[in-house]
Amino acid sequence: MRRLWIAILLVGLCANAFADDHPTARHLLAGVRLFKDARYEEALVELRIVAHAADAPTDLAFYLGPTLYKLGRHREALAVFVASRAAPDALTDFYVGETYYALKLFRKARAVFAGLRTRGLGPALDEAARSYVETIDLAYKTAPKDDATLSYYIAVGVELAPTDPSVAGEFLDEARLVEALGTDRKRHGDILDALGAAWNRAGRPSGVVEVLGAEPGRSEEATWQLARAYLALDDSPHARAFLAPIANAGGPHASDAAAILAKTPP
Repeated sequence: MRRLWIAILLVGLCANAFADDHPTARHLLAGVRLFKDARYEEALVELRIVAHAADAPTDLAFYLGPTLYKLGRHREALAVFVASRAAPDALTDFYVGETYYALKLFRKARAVFAGLRTRGLGPALDEAARSYVETIDLAYKTAPKDDATLSYYIAVGVELAPTDPSVAGEFLDEARLVEALGTDRKRHGDILDALGAAWNRAGRPSGVVEVLGAEPGRSEEATWQLARAYLALDDSPHARAFLAPIANAGGPHASDAAAILAKTPP
């Protein structure tokens, strides 16, 4: 679809180059050309203009994310990729995997590259994806992640959560995935509490329900985040089921839970 869109742009702009009534198309095409010429700083200027336009294409991440990646602005690139609602695209996802890898989010990267290998990338990209998967597997086989590494993911996630919850959630989810490889789960509660809060702030309630909903022995904080996620999904019955024990427990979220229960229909 995006290739068709660019083709339409090319035809239209060749017929009436830089027409005044197509500013978004002009800036997008300029950004794409600059990217292809490896002039990434200039490409970013053009694509930022597109991003702020009312008629920005829904798949802008296909262009903006790789540009930020090429500039070494990996956290910004990840924020763009995570926020994108465009249909999956193999080339874009390859950049997603490389962005995860650059940020040392290796479990997330492995999942992307392993998934890409099932999608018919062609010889060059398939070989690169295979190499990434094997490199990550070898690293975890020879040097399993220790407490310091796990603490790093948690610390970065907690630090970023107030200002960049989407990226914070990726670091915290990496912590969850790394922890699952071992037997020591002493940080498990901390990870889930922080992950639930980050994903709720980032507008990802379905992820909160998927991860926390199946978790036995949740903390009150995790239960609170799960209730908030159900509220965001307009699922009042489930939200009330989790809010009631919080309100009755008299903990830090008790008054908020009681207030929500009072105005939330069964």
